[in-house]
Amino acid sequence: MKRNTLVLGVVAVLMLMAIGYAAFSSQLTITGGANITSTWNVGFDTSQTSAYTPTTGISGGTAPIGSISFPNEQSATLTANLTQPGDSVEFTLTIENNGTIAAQLGTPSLQGSNCTVSGLTCTTTSGHIRFTVSNPVSTNLPASTGTTTMTVTAEFPNVSVSNSTPETAGITVNLNATQA
Repeated sequence: MKRNTLVLGVVAVLMLMAIGYAAFSSQLTITGGANITSTWNVGFDTSQTSAYTPTTGISGGTAPIGSISFPNEQSATLTANLTQPGDSVEFTLTIENNGTIAAQLGTPSLQGSNCTVSGLTCTTTSGHIRFTVSNPVSTNLPASTGTTTMTVTAEFPNVSVSNSTPETAGITVNLNATQA
């Protein structure tokens, strides 16, 4: 009888241990996923390759010529072909936010071909063509609908020199945009 009681006691203790283990051990399973649906898409409107206005410096002079190309949505390459003092070409660049994140525009950066960059001005080594870049009209671009413009003027500022052949110079304007 002592033996049966001892066996029943051991079995009871083992059952209590099994029940206790089952009560305190559990397995947590988490299933699911996350999707990021926002997009960043701020850049120049690359369809506007002829958005410039030429001004002839002297009556009857050769009309200045400008051209715009876009190596990518973040950069615009502008070329001006000017002949006489007073000649200018004014480029209008449209910046648009097609993404779902609001953007803040900073000061653009410039790279010049045959010209020296100082801030937002680039002057050719001959001094016959000077590009001046304005900051974007608005620096805040709302998500999906924000647009603004930037003006770049190429001018022949040296009134003491007149060329018989056009002089050509170019710059690349790079956007500087951050998440607002």
